[in-house]
Amino acid sequence: MPKKRKNRGRHKGDKGKEPMVYCDNCGKLVPRSKAVRVTVPYSPVPGDLARELEKQGAIVPRYYVTKTYCINCAIYLGILKVRSEDERKKKAALSRAPIRRESVTAPSASKSAQTQTQTSAPSTTQGMQGSTTKS
Repeated sequence: MPKKRKNRGRHKGDKGKEPMVYCDNCGKLVPRSKAVRVTVPYSPVPGDLARELEKQGAIVPRYYVTKTYCINCAIYLGILKVRSEDERKKKAALSRAPIRRESVTAPSASKSAQTQTQTSAPSTTQGMQGSTTKS
C-alpha cells in the first residue's frame, strides 16, 4: 500500500521510540514528534483593561503558554490547513514579519550632513589606495 507522506507524518526521523504526549484539547495520546505545538501569549488581565493600564504606565504581565494538539484538533482549530498532494511536496519558505524601515522624512540638515560624509568617504579610500601604490 502506498504511503501518503514520506515521513509518515512524523518529525523523528530514524530515532526509534519516543514519548507520548496528551492533546490539550481532546486528551488523545499522540507521539511527541507528531503533535502540533503552539505557543500563545496569555494575559490574566482582559485586553481593554490592559490597554488602559499600559496608557497609565503600568506593566501588564504576559505569559507564554505552549499548547500541544493532535493533528485532528489542530486542523479543527484552524492551526493547520489541509493541503493537496502537490502543496505537501513543495518546500514552503517560512513566512516572516516584514522588516521595519526608518521613515524617509528626515530633516534637510541631516540629509546634507549625510551627503557630505558620503562624498568624503570615497576620497579617503582613494587616498589610501594611492598611498599603498606609492610604497
